[in-house]
Amino acid sequence: MHTVWHPSAYLLAVLVFWSSIASAASVDSATSTAPAGPQARGESPVKVSVFYLTNRRHYEGKPVADTYSGERGEAHFGRCEVEFTPIPIINHVATKMPFYVKSETNVVTLAERAEQRLFWEELGAAVRRTSSGAVVLFVHGYNYGFERTCRMAAEMRRSLQGKATVVVFSWPSNGLPTDYVPDQADIEWSAPLLASFIGQLGDNTGRANVRVVAHSMGSRGVIFALQRLAAERSERPVIGQLVLLAPDFDSRTFVDLLPELTTLAGGITLYASGNDTPLKLSHQLSGYPRLGEAGEYLTVVKGMDTIDVSSAGRYQFTGHEYFYFHPLVSADLVTLLSTGAPAAERSGLQPGMRDGVRYWEFKAAASPGGSAVTVDE
Repeated sequence: MHTVWHPSAYLLAVLVFWSSIASAASVDSATSTAPAGPQARGESPVKVSVFYLTNRRHYEGKPVADTYSGERGEAHFGRCEVEFTPIPIINHVATKMPFYVKSETNVVTLAERAEQRLFWEELGAAVRRTSSGAVVLFVHGYNYGFERTCRMAAEMRRSLQGKATVVVFSWPSNGLPTDYVPDQADIEWSAPLLASFIGQLGDNTGRANVRVVAHSMGSRGVIFALQRLAAERSERPVIGQLVLLAPDFDSRTFVDLLPELTTLAGGITLYASGNDTPLKLSHQLSGYPRLGEAGEYLTVVKGMDTIDVSSAGRYQFTGHEYFYFHPLVSADLVTLLSTGAPAAERSGLQPGMRDGVRYWEFKAAASPGGSAVTVDE
């Protein structure tokens, strides 16, 4: 039975929900640090640039965090650059801890704004320099400002170590924990531009070389964009890989859409967790399971690889950005994005069965330091 919420109870739940997200966001502020990642970091600062497409409103002469706002605007192309600086001593300790420890500071700058033709030329050259010829399109979730999207995309590119290049689609999220509903409207408004961009990526780099990675609410925009491409284009598939990270999307609706989606992507991978607090609260608010939930709500169906990351532990406060904070999950994601290998061919995963359908989980709930990571709910 669908739960009926009294308006005051609903408002209270919303405030609790967004407060938990705000706590998570504070970890990744402009003066916060990037995670240790799946490989050891060096002693010297490292600069990483990523390409971006954004439809945020642009303001000249503002700091990076305010150059592109949460308001809707015209499409802008460019590159942003992130400088990661290790924190002495902590940089060595962080990878041995069974939970997330800040190990670096980072500074985001805008490398350039580019007109569309130059953007595609530079992106094509960057793709040709990679070992795989692949391009990863990262679509962020709600409560992300422009600066934060650059930071996370840059960390993704650094982790790929030259195996693929990264483009971030930075849609006009307000970057405020209370603005879930406006953000939802903005990601849906952004779907036509996102569909066009995904199509252009395939045209310019080869459809099989495009890996689309969507986190949380970003999954909604990506799924709508792929549906739009299905109506506009006859060729199949339109991308090589679709990767859904902690998707905040109705699980039943997704299962109904999956037959169409499997024709649009060469492979589909879902990462889900039973330790994801924001998705549990989103479930309570909507009244229905979210696609990124695990446990009794884990979505296991033929046509996609489901990776249940619950056994790896929470590792970081909310358990919602495990692809970024948890070295084990990050390492598996890097392998998928750089090689396109299905779960059956990636080390570190073991199969499970649910209703006669195979899914995957990590072989051992071991932290980078070797001790177990468990979460008591």
